[in-house]
Amino acid sequence: MTIAGPETEPLDAPAGWAARGLSLRARTEGDRPFLRDLYGSFRAAELAPVPWSDAEKAEFLDSQFALQTIHFDRFFPHADFLIIEEAGTPTGRLYLDRKPDGFLVVDIGFLPHRRGAGLGTALLRHVHAQAARAGASRVWLHVLEENPGARLLYERLGFRGIEGGEGPYRRMAWPVS
Repeated sequence: MTIAGPETEPLDAPAGWAARGLSLRARTEGDRPFLRDLYGSFRAAELAPVPWSDAEKAEFLDSQFALQTIHFDRFFPHADFLIIEEAGTPTGRLYLDRKPDGFLVVDIGFLPHRRGAGLGTALLRHVHAQAARAGASRVWLHVLEENPGARLLYERLGFRGIEGGEGPYRRMAWPVS
């Protein structure tokens, strides 16, 4: 059972975001090109040393993005698939599966020029506060072991490693008190 999805209110944006021109809205089919580019930005460093042509890298990213989208849609059918906008222009995404036992951050990410600006911190704190209001016990996520920057951010916020990570991912939870 979920407490999110079409039958519940969508997650609102953190306080103060509107004054800064920031907002959250539901993902639409028209967001596909933006989301593909965003996904490509997540994988850019990984693919930089690969001796493929730009066309081969683009084809690989297209297929991987399509598979990721299918996976998220299939395994998290009631999740909030949100686009983060700045002045009406997409700048990031938050995929959040709100369940009674905890809020799962399926994915969060921003375009390179908005990373490190505190938006993710504000958004995760807001998700944590919303989880507390809903009576959930935690916010949890998975982070790549090879992403120490994200892992350190999550630890600063209060996330701690827990059992259940798979492969290159560490599972982390932030208890709601």
